[in-house]
Amino acid sequence: MPATLVLVSMTGCAATISTPDPDVFTAPPRDAITFWGHACCYIDLGGFGIVTDPVFNSWTVGRNRKVGSPPAASYAAARIILLSHAHDDHLSAKTIATFPESTLVLCPEPAMTHAAAAGRPVRVMKLGDVHEFSGGRIHAVAAHHPGSRRGIDAEDDGRALGYVIESAYGAIYYSGDTDLFAGFAEVAARFAPRILILNVNGHLKGEDAVDAARVSGAEIVVPAHHGVYGFWFWGPRRRPRDAELLERSLGPTLHVLDVGASLPLRVAATPAAP
Repeated sequence: MPATLVLVSMTGCAATISTPDPDVFTAPPRDAITFWGHACCYIDLGGFGIVTDPVFNSWTVGRNRKVGSPPAASYAAARIILLSHAHDDHLSAKTIATFPESTLVLCPEPAMTHAAAAGRPVRVMKLGDVHEFSGGRIHAVAAHHPGSRRGIDAEDDGRALGYVIESAYGAIYYSGDTDLFAGFAEVAARFAPRILILNVNGHLKGEDAVDAARVSGAEIVVPAHHGVYGFWFWGPRRRPRDAELLERSLGPTLHVLDVGASLPLRVAATPAAP
């Protein structure tokens, strides 16, 4: 990445959306989870699209995007965007503004002003709130993480969120950014998630990520928070952080997706070896 672009990003000038790449980001298949890099997954439920933390900017603070972005046509069926918190690698008004005008944004309170700048409808979600949609419902659950745009103090009081999507394919739990905390056990006890989309990063790495996956009780674990953004001059992490440890510890419950790849929701979990 040219040094001039890195220096521009440090000034705070407006980022642009990266060039669409239809070869990598093909139309997401029906009834599947498609990984679009970093914390963004496209979840198709019978043609109803739910998208987690979409950021297609050419850069965020400290990060530069090394691959293109999904063409707008690939998310024309998106109906809901789930925002976990307001950090700029999880919330981009410029990105949200490329979604259909009727797309509803669900977010915690500190993210509301930034999300609303995109001109799309926004609903603030508090802990325990439920949003119903055709075919299911979405529950706001706790995450232990800073919630504000430049926040550094982690809390689990709802200023950052995870989400549980109840659907015909079972419960899908998107952790958002979070530390390992009691919330994983609480989600397990209340929702018994079948699928966990787990952000494996500097907040939740190594053994903590393994413990979170195990505590959740999910049959299928899809790691996220990698694949498209690199730090400064370095390329993106192509595989999840601590991938070897995750594979060794979680075995066949772990489903690592390349950027643009999909996991059918009908897939049967492979029993772990005795």
